[in-house]
Amino acid sequence: MILSHEIPQGCKLYFGKNARLKREIEALASAILYQNGYEEIITPTFAYLEHQRDTQSREVVRTNNQYNHQIALRNDSTIDTIRLLAPHLRENALNKRWFYIQPIFIYPTTEIHQIGVENLENCDIAHFIAMSLGVLESNFSNSKNSSLTNKENHKLFLQLANVKIPQICAETFGIPLIAFEKIDVDAITSANPLMQELLCVHNAESLQNFMQHHNNLPQNLNNALEQLLNLAKAIPYANCIISPLYYAPMHYYTGLFFRFFAENATLIMGGEYTILGQNACGFGIYTDDLIQYLLRSDGE
Repeated sequence: MILSHEIPQGCKLYFGKNARLKREIEALASAILYQNGYEEIITPTFAYLEHQRDTQSREVVRTNNQYNHQIALRNDSTIDTIRLLAPHLRENALNKRWFYIQPIFIYPTTEIHQIGVENLENCDIAHFIAMSLGVLESNFSNSKNSSLTNKENHKLFLQLANVKIPQICAETFGIPLIAFEKIDVDAITSANPLMQELLCVHNAESLQNFMQHHNNLPQNLNNALEQLLNLAKAIPYANCIISPLYYAPMHYYTGLFFRFFAENATLIMGGEYTILGQNACGFGIYTDDLIQYLLRSDGE
């Protein structure tokens, strides 16, 4: 027997204060993005299945249309946004800064509410991190836990990585890329002594020491590490973790990558990516997890 108030596992229900907080988060983010020259896009909830298979790590919810073509619920808004804008972008007829506020759907019944930001003309990751902090600060200023800079509230961490590093290490030292995806420490560290040292890097200082100690690294690896170090030096955030061997979960990421997380929940994630030959940068705000974090921070 299914009770009338039950909802499928993974679905979301917001009412009262939670629903209001969701709208406030979306309104604050929209205001910041409009101020930075972004325009809004809302992509179709359904797409042809062939356009949803590129996400690789997410199962799709599928059905068929009246012509028996396979249709899927949207499971990645970044791919959809680039795919739908690409023909117009080639004609330089559109703005190249976009954001969306809409859920994605993952098989069997999971929905994830997101605010996504895509920039197709400027890949300054430090700028995206600053915007992300602006959104977080705006939301915290509305809560009892009023500032991310308050040391007592420092439960929120920023993680920086560069997808090129595990890719280069996989090719150079013969490590299966899936070992980085699954964080198989034994497979990574047994391949080369350098991997054990690189695994211990956790901040800008330790990364710089590693690079100074190993001045004969392959040039492409050294360049990727230097990109990560320069980003770390440009971000004045106390709880910043450097993870050179972290491999981003979405396979379209191609370079520098960041995420804000707290209590094992990712609140914001983004970086450099390439889709359909289009280079871009962007980030996503995971609204559901941010709401829960704000409520816990307020002691509710």
